[in-house]
Amino acid sequence: MNAVKTRILSGITGAILFLFLVLKGGLLLTVAVGALSFLATVEVGKIFKKSGVDLHYPLALFFNLLFFAGEVCWGQPVVRGGSLRIGDWFALVAFILLFVSFLTYMGKGVTQATLVALVSHLFILFYTGFLFIYPLLIRQLVNPDGWQLLLFAFGVIWGTDTGAYFIGSALGKAPLAPRLSPKKTVEGAVGGLAVGTLAGVLLGLFFQLPVFWLVGTGILASFAGQVGDLFASFLKRVAGIKDSGRFLPGHGGVLDRFDSALFSLPVVYYLASFLLR
Repeated sequence: MNAVKTRILSGITGAILFLFLVLKGGLLLTVAVGALSFLATVEVGKIFKKSGVDLHYPLALFFNLLFFAGEVCWGQPVVRGGSLRIGDWFALVAFILLFVSFLTYMGKGVTQATLVALVSHLFILFYTGFLFIYPLLIRQLVNPDGWQLLLFAFGVIWGTDTGAYFIGSALGKAPLAPRLSPKKTVEGAVGGLAVGTLAGVLLGLFFQLPVFWLVGTGILASFAGQVGDLFASFLKRVAGIKDSGRFLPGHGGVLDRFDSALFSLPVVYYLASFLLR
């Protein structure tokens, strides 16, 4: 019971803080997302280490911090006051990271392990760096307001998680991906898709967003989020761990809480950018 109470209490606290940050936006949200990105980098770095990858830990952390420092110092979520767009800024940081990583590993021989280590640094920069800017990208959108779209996105994500858990527990029989996550079932995935889409639609209608966009985006975002969850499970399975960390008591690490969002938020952002604006 104590574990359940801890999970509920920390979940409520986290939800209140999340709502405040989404409504507030601006530099405060940027710094909060940057902190999450840093913690996620720590977690993925540990996963890679446990998987046997010869990762240069300080290098991965430094370049993720460098990427977000550009966001904080020059504006969010694009570099303002110059010609650099967000994609240009990421490409520049990724290039420098590859350059420095190669110089660092050059003396370790021509081996597959060295190649994997080099690619791992770029993967971490993208997975726990670049993908974490999508909350900022969505929050910046106007007409409709970005905070509404961000709440819609997390309504879909949390609705999917909730629906998948309860429907999977009650009706689940057919394994979805037993090697990645033995407890997940096809029935749970379908239930999560339905509940997540419905939650997003209801929330979006309250914000007066177009119903056809809500349904289509809800389905795609829910599906993408479940794939993101399985992807994170894949990483943890390779390392032989259950949780990525202890960021939120009773809920695991940052990656455990935001693995679905990393895949869902880009879907919401691009569909909103192309179809709503």
